[in-house]
Amino acid sequence: MAENRTFPEVTFVETDTEEIKTALVQGYEAITGRKLYPADPMRLFILWVADIIVQERALINWSARQNVPRYAEGEYLDSLAELFKDVERLKPQPAKTTFRFWLSVEQEGAQIVPAGTRVTVDGEITFATLEPLFIEAGKLYGDVEAECITQTEAGESIGAAGNGFLPGQITQIVDVYPYFERVENLTESAGGSDRESDAAFYERMRENMETFSTAGPVGAYVYHAKTASSLIADVSADSPIDEPGVVDVRILLQNGALPTEEVIKLVLDALSADKVRPLTDLVRVSAPDTVPFNIDVTYYIPNPGAASAANIERAVMEAVEQYKIWQTEKMGRDINPSYLTRLLMETGVKRVEVREPLFQKVEAKGVAVLQDKTVLNGGVEDE
Repeated sequence: MAENRTFPEVTFVETDTEEIKTALVQGYEAITGRKLYPADPMRLFILWVADIIVQERALINWSARQNVPRYAEGEYLDSLAELFKDVERLKPQPAKTTFRFWLSVEQEGAQIVPAGTRVTVDGEITFATLEPLFIEAGKLYGDVEAECITQTEAGESIGAAGNGFLPGQITQIVDVYPYFERVENLTESAGGSDRESDAAFYERMRENMETFSTAGPVGAYVYHAKTASSLIADVSADSPIDEPGVVDVRILLQNGALPTEEVIKLVLDALSADKVRPLTDLVRVSAPDTVPFNIDVTYYIPNPGAASAANIERAVMEAVEQYKIWQTEKMGRDINPSYLTRLLMETGVKRVEVREPLFQKVEAKGVAVLQDKTVLNGGVEDE
């Protein structure tokens, strides 16, 4: 995996407004031998020119930075990807689910539900079956996979917007087939992902160096797993000591979400390709082990305080949410109450009592998962 390094900030041209203004005024005075006072029309004209120069230099600096991967954005970052081996930004992927189609009466022969049969949530978000479904003679239903076909104005999948529909929520048939009775999704729609962000794409470009071998090294498994979906935020890969030849891959999604079966299948497919997995490796893909924790805190507001009680209360809730995201977004991150205390103290409270969580180690293939949250305002205290 690419090593985390701190790179120096790069500035290609000077953009400090005061320095540029001073240089222009001093240059004019040196050439003309005339002192420019604050109200002098020529000085005002020079200051206007300086503002234009500053704006142009800012554009020059920005455009030059687009040649440096860690600063590049959008299509500029896409263009720099040609420097790396077989790496492209991940495109939006449609959500998937499994439908059960019902017949009104049993048939003497197989009843076909054609591939591409559409079922919609609300008339806008629509799914279509991926292959023909043959409901066998004497049976009333059959199951088949489908994916979201709704697209954006740019002609791309709506991605993550197709996720999260629970079993039984997608029931409106669009393409009615003979003897249709009803249809429903059996699984929660999942696996849809948006276009890969600049930050995620840049990190994956750096990890791309691991692909010069098959997915034998840890970093290579991590890289190839991330290529399956832009929803994947963290990957852990190791080989258990008591199971030689087995590769145990754990994946975690954005915002600490656990992977669905659809996403696990995508990763397993990505790691089982002929050019990726060594023939001797048996790959297992699953969700990380979960380590539950609670948040139970009481905070006290100083009297008198620089900030209002309402502002502090709002800042406290935001700090708790920030801690929850930080604690659950990465595998192997120990449950650390000290970080919660730090975030809360930065809100302007006088003091905090953190009863939970308690410090707890989290193994590399585990992730902390929040159970209960209690945040109490203990009132006002004098300094």
